[in-house]
Amino acid sequence: MNGTITHYMGKSYTGQGVKNFYKEIIQEAKRVYFFKGPTTYRLSEILKEIGYAAIRRGKNMEWFYDPLHEEVVEGIYIIDTKTLYLQTDAVDPSYYGAGHEWVPYYNAYKESRLKDIGPLIRDKQIANDVWLTKGLLSLSRAKVIHDDWEQLIQPAINWDGINTLLEELKKNGIGNIQLQKNAKVTHRLMGSLTPLGAKDTLSSISKNLKSRLYIKGLPGSGKSSFMKKFGEEAKTHGLDVRFIWCGLDANSVDGIVVPELQLCLVDATSPHVYEPEREGDEIVDFFPYIDQTLLDEEAIAKVHEAYSNEMEIAQNYLSTYAAESKVIKTLYDSAIDEEEWSALHNKMIETLG
Repeated sequence: MNGTITHYMGKSYTGQGVKNFYKEIIQEAKRVYFFKGPTTYRLSEILKEIGYAAIRRGKNMEWFYDPLHEEVVEGIYIIDTKTLYLQTDAVDPSYYGAGHEWVPYYNAYKESRLKDIGPLIRDKQIANDVWLTKGLLSLSRAKVIHDDWEQLIQPAINWDGINTLLEELKKNGIGNIQLQKNAKVTHRLMGSLTPLGAKDTLSSISKNLKSRLYIKGLPGSGKSSFMKKFGEEAKTHGLDVRFIWCGLDANSVDGIVVPELQLCLVDATSPHVYEPEREGDEIVDFFPYIDQTLLDEEAIAKVHEAYSNEMEIAQNYLSTYAAESKVIKTLYDSAIDEEEWSALHNKMIETLG
């Protein structure tokens, strides 16, 4: 029987900078292979081959994607063996000889070719860093505008009503369950801004869950806090909880998964709009607790427009950064020594046992 793959974003571009949870996943893992070398597309191919080989062995795993490069995998976590294969400059090995292993692939490149393209790559990388900086600054400005948007909404919220809704959901969803164990808490990313707009992997994350609860509300109506509180309550009952963090605001969650309840609770409003489509899907509606007569629609429309404009600017900057990054990766890949690369590929497949 083949294994399964659950897809996540490996990192996200937020109003507070680039966010990832690799340090947390490294702590979950028993063995971690850290790939170190020039930026490349070809390493994604090796990671996928490792993943496909593990699937054929019946292993369940998580794949982590680079949001700026479609279908590029930057990490694979084999859940059954707690083995992580990771290409990232964000973290380094900590426990040499105790499960952490360097996998350098610098020698898989032709030195003469690197010397030829090196100056061009250097100039392109220096110029490209400017686009990333501008993109992150735009996202930071968008976050400030979104905060203003939330402030316009909050006076119209019936917080007591939403708290009552939360208590009802706790009662119906968790009830009197009490598992005799410590709850395990994990963290993942579902979405990010990409060159094609905001994208997420909810369909993969939720495909095997029986219940999907979609929260419908306005910015600032407490959706993230609502989900965090539900997750904290689940923990007190010994239930494992996975927090799915927002791809645009590093301090907010877009969802939680409670595996032992076969349940997820997600923000289903823009930019990730979802509607019930199968048995077990339900709406958790905040709108009855929002007094529309207290909303300044004209002010909200202006802030919404400003936010949308800033997000479009950020997307354009990140699209330019991604396009130039593709050129840099392609240049490096043109210097690969195929014999050495094949040896690296075979060596990593052998780590599956």
